[in-house]
Amino acid sequence: MYEEILNTNQKFYGSKGIVYIGEKIIVIKRDNKTDIYPLMFDLVGGGREEGESPFETFAREVQEEIGLQVDINDICYFKKHPRPSDLDQVSYFMVAKPKNLTEEDIVFGNEGLYFKLMTLEEFVYLPDAIPSQQMKAKEYLTLN
Repeated sequence: MYEEILNTNQKFYGSKGIVYIGEKIIVIKRDNKTDIYPLMFDLVGGGREEGESPFETFAREVQEEIGLQVDINDICYFKKHPRPSDLDQVSYFMVAKPKNLTEEDIVFGNEGLYFKLMTLEEFVYLPDAIPSQQMKAKEYLTLN
């Protein structure tokens, strides 16, 4: 099941996704230092570094942004999507459900203003969230 997201020999832009803490997900309020979606709510993740697999990119970004470690066995869903700004590139969307983590385990990094826990349904309908991330989250929501 995990072969695709463990493959380091493929071209992809990055990995983003949902990280659950219990029944809620972690979202990050972006700062205004970025030209892309400033001050909007975003999911965890980001761009690939050389030689990484899609899962390695996601795991590194989760560690950097919220100080949590995800294991490959925490991934319960993934899907490859065309990148909205460049349809010749793809990115991965993943859902991780780590066991036994609480809000107190989160160590917020220096990307963004703050993090917030909310239900997946709340994120999908949040007026100030990144639309492409909401679309992917909504697709996952309809499957579950």
